Amino acid sequence: MTTKKLKYEDYTVGWVTVLDSELNASILLLDEEHEPLAPKENDDNGYILGRIGAHNVAISFSGAGAYETNAAAHAVNNMLRTFPNTRFALLVGVGGGAPGPPNLDDPSQDIRLGDIVISEPKGDHGGVIQYDMGKWEDEEEFTIKSHLNKPPNLLLKAVKFLRSNHSFNKGEMSKYIEEATKKASDLPKLKGYRYPGCDQDRLFEATYRHAGENDCSNCDSRMIQKRSLRESKHTPEVHYGLIASADTVMKSAQYRDKLRNRWNVSCFDTEAAGLMNNFPCVVIRGICDYSDGHKNRMWQPYAAIAAAAYAKDLLRVISTHEVTALPPAPSLPNLNPWHNEVDTDQRTGAITQKELITSGLKERLQGILEKSEARLLTLEENLASLSQSQDVLQKIETRLFALEEKATGLSQPSSSEYGGHFLSHNEHLTQFNINLNCHRYNSGA
Repeated sequence: MTTKKLKYEDYTVGWVTVLDSELNASILLLDEEHEPLAPKENDDNGYILGRIGAHNVAISFSGAGAYETNAAAHAVNNMLRTFPNTRFALLVGVGGGAPGPPNLDDPSQDIRLGDIVISEPKGDHGGVIQYDMGKWEDEEEFTIKSHLNKPPNLLLKAVKFLRSNHSFNKGEMSKYIEEATKKASDLPKLKGYRYPGCDQDRLFEATYRHAGENDCSNCDSRMIQKRSLRESKHTPEVHYGLIASADTVMKSAQYRDKLRNRWNVSCFDTEAAGLMNNFPCVVIRGICDYSDGHKNRMWQPYAAIAAAAYAKDLLRVISTHEVTALPPAPSLPNLNPWHNEVDTDQRTGAITQKELITSGLKERLQGILEKSEARLLTLEENLASLSQSQDVLQKIETRLFALEEKATGLSQPSSSEYGGHFLSHNEHLTQFNINLNCHRYNSGA
């Protein structure tokens, strides 16, 4: 139910969805829905406007609903033009998990369907790696070529604080999930947003291929990996790690495991990389499959609710004062052109905005300087050559006059009588000097 109508300038938090299930789950988590605003020209996004806690939030969606890295980036570019006071964005939706071996006694690797993965900077990466920008070396080693930006410090601090909250059972995420699934159960078309049940959470051996077309009814149940039951079946675990992003859906368990083992990847998606290049944010993914050939859409709605519930809990621990203290995102420089080639800060393992801008400017200025020096060298060489020609002409001319004087007894003519060619030559030399001085002045030399 809509309650009020605000202005575009009143919204400070961007919330990006791509799939229908992600949009519906996000709407279920709103504390208050606002009246829509008149569409703006050159913005083909759709928006659901509302309030979560103390924050006015613009939830974006597109008509395509496609799996591609530029879908989220396109949505954010439109959002930043339409909502000029947006401070940051949350990319909220579903992704494929990268679970570790079942016998591994490490809770961070025990990723189940319905769990949540939060992008977290690790090493040289800002929380997301774009693995289609890399390459396999010797068919085993995979080298990542792009280093994507880390989220704003405010979001990193809030994620860390909320992580501590959850360790002491102080968070509100479970309550938000329960409230959202209850709302969905009262809506006939959203019945599928309930918890599917742990019996529907099946992780097959990585070498076992999917049998049949849609569900796993024809798959061999003997190939399901045995995992211990969790104490709480309905409370999802939150994992923090790298999210691997590409423009194609990961559907290979063996390829999944190679990337997980090499880069400690926790999740796969198809949108995060395109967004992180241009506008660093926190990526929140509810796990709806295991990034293998057995994927289906049964878990998508519930996983989307889990992700949206975490996002709401994250906003709960961020004050409006902290948000408005940040510069509006549209005023930030576009960080995309230089993100692939910038060295990282080895102390923090992250690329800073200042380093990105400085590196790009250095590259451009170096190119300008090299071109200027080359042009200056050419002018100086031409000038030297012209000066040498003048000396030769003067010697030849003097010698000719001397010979003529001996032969005829005439005196050498003055420059005004016999200097037409010579004057033209001097004028040409003078023009070169003028051009050279102008170039030095313009280039700051």
